Order: sequence, then structure tokens, then C-alpha cells
Amino acid sequence: MECLMEESQTPVLDVLLHPVRLRIVQRVLGREVTTTDLKRDLPDIPATTLYRHVAALIDAGYLTVLRERKIRGTTERTLGLDKTKGHMDQHEARAMTPDQHRQLFLMMLTRLAADFDRVIESGDLYPRMDHLGYLQLALYLTPEDMTTFRTEFHALVEPYLQDAPGRARVALTLFALPDS
Repeated sequence: MECLMEESQTPVLDVLLHPVRLRIVQRVLGREVTTTDLKRDLPDIPATTLYRHVAALIDAGYLTVLRERKIRGTTERTLGLDKTKGHMDQHEARAMTPDQHRQLFLMMLTRLAADFDRVIESGDLYPRMDHLGYLQLALYLTPEDMTTFRTEFHALVEPYLQDAPGRARVALTLFALPDS
């Protein structure tokens, strides 16, 4: 049993607990990108490091090569995220240690803060205020309510998960933390 659990959790943890791969996955969410797009979006990551992590994500099945085209003797690949691997299921989450959960949560907070700083410093914040918001709510839910909430929330956001003309990409980050 332990061996099976490790096999199923390892790819998820390898991806999510590595900061470069987490950033790549976040950039690909909901869209198709090329490695050229990723180099532009993640300029602080050296190209060789970026290519190595993209290859690891493809090998692990997280990224899918959607198209290839030849450009001046090299092959440009258009990548997408395998939607079945963009999150952890309950079994994988339960297999993580408290320290792994803490590490992943802190990485997500750090990434969120960096993204917020990038938006604030971009100089075009006020024209995009209708896409910016932050809020914390207290919900009172039974375990059954939480299941219903997740199902209904997924149904609510499903139509907005794909890029379409006229739509701006907005990163929505949710954390559900049980109160002590």
C-alpha cells in the first residue's frame, strides 16, 4: 500500500513542491503557450532551466504538446496543461506530510504576493481595477455543504476556464482553511 501511495503522489509533489515547475504550471493554466511565451513571462528563469523543467512536466504528463512547427531550424512546441493533473485529489493531499502542506501553502502565498506586486507595479492598475479584488469570507458549512459548495463553484467557473476573444486572463486563488 505504501509503495502505491508513493507512486501516485510523487509526480504531484514533484511538480507542486518545486517553485519553477509550479510557476510554469500557473502560467499555462487555461491557455496554450509556447516555450517562447514562457521565456517572456518568466524572464528571471534561465532558458536552460526553463527548458529542463518544461521537459520534466511533459515527461510527467502535466504538460501536453498540442502542436509543433518548424521555425528557423528549431521546433517550437505549443503546450497545454493536462486538466486531469492540475490539482491534487484527496488521497494525494492526505499522503502529504504537514511540512509538505506548509511548504506548498507558503509557495502559493509567495507566488500570490509576487503576482500582486507585479500588477501593482505595472503602471496600468487603474484601468484594470474591475479585474482586481481581494476578500476573505467566513462560511459555515457541514461536510455535505462543502461538497455541494465545491460542486456548485466548479459549475459556476467552468464556462470561464477557457481563453476566448475579448476575455482578459484573471488568476483566481482560493484557500479553504478550517477555523480552529
